[in-house]
Amino acid sequence: MLNVVHENKFDEIFLQTVRDMQQLNTYKDEFSPVIVRYAEMRVQLELLMERWYQTGCLITEEYTNKAGATNNRKTALYQSIEGLRKEIFDMENALGLTPSGLKRLYGDGVQKQAAPSKLEEALNRFG
Repeated sequence: MLNVVHENKFDEIFLQTVRDMQQLNTYKDEFSPVIVRYAEMRVQLELLMERWYQTGCLITEEYTNKAGATNNRKTALYQSIEGLRKEIFDMENALGLTPSGLKRLYGDGVQKQAAPSKLEEALNRFG
């Protein structure tokens, strides 16, 4: 169960994502379930990052396998962080929140501004 701080963070991420998508003209109400999952994953990442910083930012740990060989491996916490980062990035692409995701949604016409009209050009010269 999330505490109040993390519930507020979830709401903040959800609302900001909706605003960002509206600004990009990519938002539709039917995307809400995906945005909920995205916000949940962002909160989960924040929780994992807090724990990772508290435990000294360990990326690897020594591990002795059944045969008795000792190797380094990524910690379970760091593996979880890596996995969430990738999933979040994939969701951002799917929602059009990255340049490549936005390009995929709109094709090559993304972010292209129409050439100024002759009237706009004239007004810009005198204004």
